[in-house]
Amino acid sequence: MNKLCDNCRKQGRVWCPHNAALEIKARLQPGLKREMFGPSPPFLFVGHNFYPKVYWGPLVSEQMVADDPSEMYGMSMEKIIETRASMVRGMKRSGVKEVSRLLDEAQQAVMSIKPVDSESRFTKTPVFSLELDDIAHPVGASAPIEKFKVADNPVIPKKVDELHEDGVLAQEALSELLLEGFDVHYLSKLLTSGILGRHENRKLVPTKWAITATDDIASKQYMESIRDCRELELPLVFSNTYLDNHFEILLLPGSWEYEQFETALTRELEERKKKMQDRAALSYSTSSWADWKYDGRINISEEHELFIGRTEYAESQGGGYYAARFAVCEALYRMRRQARAIVFREIGTGYDVPVGVWEVRENVRHAFLKPPEKFESGEKALAHLSEKLSVPIKEYVKRSKVLLQRRITEF
Repeated sequence: MNKLCDNCRKQGRVWCPHNAALEIKARLQPGLKREMFGPSPPFLFVGHNFYPKVYWGPLVSEQMVADDPSEMYGMSMEKIIETRASMVRGMKRSGVKEVSRLLDEAQQAVMSIKPVDSESRFTKTPVFSLELDDIAHPVGASAPIEKFKVADNPVIPKKVDELHEDGVLAQEALSELLLEGFDVHYLSKLLTSGILGRHENRKLVPTKWAITATDDIASKQYMESIRDCRELELPLVFSNTYLDNHFEILLLPGSWEYEQFETALTRELEERKKKMQDRAALSYSTSSWADWKYDGRINISEEHELFIGRTEYAESQGGGYYAARFAVCEALYRMRRQARAIVFREIGTGYDVPVGVWEVRENVRHAFLKPPEKFESGEKALAHLSEKLSVPIKEYVKRSKVLLQRRITEF
């Protein structure tokens, strides 16, 4: 546990990201140099500021670094940040449609499904400055890059190479690769690097936009099949918690619909929930929690879509909505069922440093890896959720567009 700065101490944190960044900088900065050689993870970062003339460049490292979210899942927040901070981002500014030898080399690395050795040279020694984003990974040191060269043979899947050479439309290529079994993390890297699409239309896509776009495209691909599947027979509840993000996923019989709630918990809510659980453990009544009055201080966001889907961006939840929806669609596709899905995401006070929406996607994915709770009715499922969620279930129900439709008699 690192030493808390004054600001973190006042906020009651148990871990200080500010001092952690200083500690990482002190450890890594002396080893940074203008030239690097090592097993770079296949990743190209594209910024969104100043679009369509953006800063972009490969991420490089002199040691093996976890890149795939499935490999990072389970790491502590400190470990995630330290792992990502050990990578150096090369930076070059150009228009999103400009081509160059450097871009071609970077694209070869990105298409590889395994890390590739690379040689990099920067115009000056990279400087450490931890950048955090709610969509993409944390990024450590950076510097303008003047050379990037792949030093071994990238392992490029035949299907990816064919779609790239044939100039298939990006959306069609992503959908085809998804059904071939490629993960959305890999697909988002292809999209952000300008590898897919008609040759004359190819361009770099800012990383945070590409991640959300890939989740959206992949979800819609799965939805096409889900809508033709048999409806779920009984209500199911799947649960998972990671990095102080607690997810409850309720699946109800019916035609495909999706709804998602996000709540940033306060310390008061967390303390109340703990007291409720303590009472339950002692077999005391928890009715005081059920009767607790909402005081207006809970910030609950709600986004939803009905059977035909949605066309407007989920503004209040951003990329988190699309990441969780993708994971739900992926699970239903594999179950060969359709259902009304309601996702409850409660963000604890311990999650105060964003690590990227991969956390949301992997949280929901891991919920579906565990056996669900099964219920005879929606009413019993909601009663179960009232014991699992920190916010009283009635506060969610009265905001719901899915639960309060014509099937209200079910509850």
